[in-house]
Amino acid sequence: MIRSMTGYGQASLDLAGARVTVELRSLNHRYADLRVRLPPELASREADLRRRVLSSVRRGRVDLAVTLEPGMGGGPRFQLNRPLVEELLAAARVLNEEFGVQGTADLPTLLSVPGLLRPAAGSSVWGEQELEAVERALEDALAALEVERRREGEHLRRELLQRMEAMAATVRRIRARAAEVPVLLRDRLTERLRALSRDVELDPVRTAQEAALLADRSDVTEEIVRLEGHLERATGLLRTPDGEPVGKRLDFLLQEVQRETNTINSKSADLDLSRDALELKAEIEKVREQTQNLE
Repeated sequence: MIRSMTGYGQASLDLAGARVTVELRSLNHRYADLRVRLPPELASREADLRRRVLSSVRRGRVDLAVTLEPGMGGGPRFQLNRPLVEELLAAARVLNEEFGVQGTADLPTLLSVPGLLRPAAGSSVWGEQELEAVERALEDALAALEVERRREGEHLRRELLQRMEAMAATVRRIRARAAEVPVLLRDRLTERLRALSRDVELDPVRTAQEAALLADRSDVTEEIVRLEGHLERATGLLRTPDGEPVGKRLDFLLQEVQRETNTINSKSADLDLSRDALELKAEIEKVREQTQNLE
């Protein structure tokens, strides 16, 4: 199954007096990049959570956020860290009176200080039950993210297959036109020589030799064969995915397709052939933009 790198997954579990929520957001990225936002009480579990997410997401930037919302009743679950508050306010007075630093320590600033609120005595906010709930919620969020990424990936797959077919049709035109180029070059050379030497009889053997040299320099048969092979391989990855990420592989194949197309365009001695090569280059750029969204 082909996956997009963009998606969103969220899951919540209700516990006795609390709710665990796990959110996952994924965006395009060259590599697998995981950013984690956890409560301090879950710091010891960060490595395990990272391994689980990265075992499912192979490429893309993922933001993981875990929150625990205390419920109503059951007594207070948090208490104010009064010594820390006193130290912060004392430090603010020193900064203001001795160093002349202007400003006030407002409530939002104080609440953002780590450790200002801590679990109340006897509270089990982050007990084993809550930790197990985090793992279950993470699995549910990963499943939701997978569904979203697969849905978007299938949409991209269908669109890319259509564009691949359009590119293959252009290559078929290039092959057909390239087969006509030697005759066109010979006729063009003969006409020019006759125009330049109307009173001189042309040597047909010599003319044929020169036409053959021109045709050899503009021959793009090898480039077309490689071009068709790269497109066939790219189409195969889209039609029969092998379960591995395809984004980087498709991008590499498209780089090769572009290289062969550039060579065909540079060797072309025919206007129609050049136009087809330029049309193919434009389609390659569109496909490469889409492949940037694939895992």
